[in-house]
Amino acid sequence: MKTETMRWAKRLAAPLIPVFLAFLVGAIFLIFSGHNPLEAYGALFEGALIGKSNLLNTLFSATPLMFTGIATAVAFRANIFNMGVEGQLYLGAFAAAYVGFTFHGLPPVVHVSLCLLAALAAGALYALIPGLLKGFLNANEMVVTIMLNYVATLLTGYLASYPFKAKGVGFAATDLIEKSAELPRFSKMTQLNYSFVIALVVVLLAYVLFKKTKLGYEIDAIGKNGNFAEAVGMNVAKKTVLIMIISGMIASLAGAGEVLGVHHRFISDFSPGYGWDGLTIALLGSNHPAGVLVAALFFGMLKNGGSSMELVVGVPRSLIDVIQGLIIFFLAVDFIAKRFGLFQTILARFRNA
Repeated sequence: MKTETMRWAKRLAAPLIPVFLAFLVGAIFLIFSGHNPLEAYGALFEGALIGKSNLLNTLFSATPLMFTGIATAVAFRANIFNMGVEGQLYLGAFAAAYVGFTFHGLPPVVHVSLCLLAALAAGALYALIPGLLKGFLNANEMVVTIMLNYVATLLTGYLASYPFKAKGVGFAATDLIEKSAELPRFSKMTQLNYSFVIALVVVLLAYVLFKKTKLGYEIDAIGKNGNFAEAVGMNVAKKTVLIMIISGMIASLAGAGEVLGVHHRFISDFSPGYGWDGLTIALLGSNHPAGVLVAALFFGMLKNGGSSMELVVGVPRSLIDVIQGLIIFFLAVDFIAKRFGLFQTILARFRNA
C-alpha cells in the first residue's frame, strides 16, 4: 500500500516540477523588471478563477486545448509522434464550416451533427496519410506530419481567400455558417459554448479507451515495445494507422468547435497554435486523460489570467508566453534525462571522479 502511494505521489509530482521551476524563473524576471511576483501571480490567478465570468472564460480558453492535448496523447502513448495536430485541426475546421454554410433548413441537432461528422472525416483522412507512411513504409512521422501542417494551413487559407471567400469581407474567411449549425453558448457574458461539453466527453472516452478496451492495451504495448507487440501477434502497422486516424479525428474536433461555437465561419490562420500547445499539454499530463484535462485547464487559466495581470499590475502578457516556454524547456530537459539516463550518467561520473 505504501509503495503504491509513493508511486502515485511521484506521478503527481513529476509534472508539477516543470511548472514550479517555470514560475520560479518567471518570478526572477519580475523582480528584475521591478514588479512584485506575489502581486503579479495573485492578479493572474484572480483574473482566471475569481468570478463567474472569469471562470467561464478560463474554461473557454481551455476547450480547444483539451481536444489537442488528447489528440496528441493518443499518439504519444503508442510512441507515435503526431506533430500534425495543427494541420488536422485546420482541415476539420474548414470541413465543418463548409457543411455549415452549404446546407440550409436543417434542424440544429442534425446540422451540427453533420458538421462534426464532416470534421471527423477530414481529420481522419488527413491523418491517414502519415499513418500509412509510418505503418507500412516506416517513414518518419514527425517529419511527415510537420510538413503536412503547412499543406493544411496553406490549402485552407487559399480556399478561404479565393473560391470560398465571403463577399464584402476584408480578410480571408468563408461565409457565415447557418444559425442551425452554431453551438449555443452557456451565457451571454462568455464565449464558452457546448464545444466544452464535447471536449469533456472526448476526455472521458479517451479514459475508457486506455483503461477498458483491448485497443487501449495494444496502444500501451506498442508504446512500450513495438517489436515485442509485433512478435506476440499484434499487427503494429495496421494499429499505427488506426491510432493516427483516431488522433486526427480528435484534433479535427478542436477546429470544428472553434468554427461552430466561436467564429461561426472559417477564418484563415485562426489558431494561435492550439496544436502545438496540445503537445505541451500531453507531456505535462503524462499522456493520461485526467492529466491532460488538468493541464489544459491550467493553460487556459494562464491564457485568460494574463489579461488581468497586465491590467492590474502592469506586467506584459508576454510573460505568459515566457512561462509556457519555460514549462516546455523543463519538460524537454526531464524527457531527455529520462530517455538517455542523463542524471544517472552525471552522478556516476561524480562518484568515479
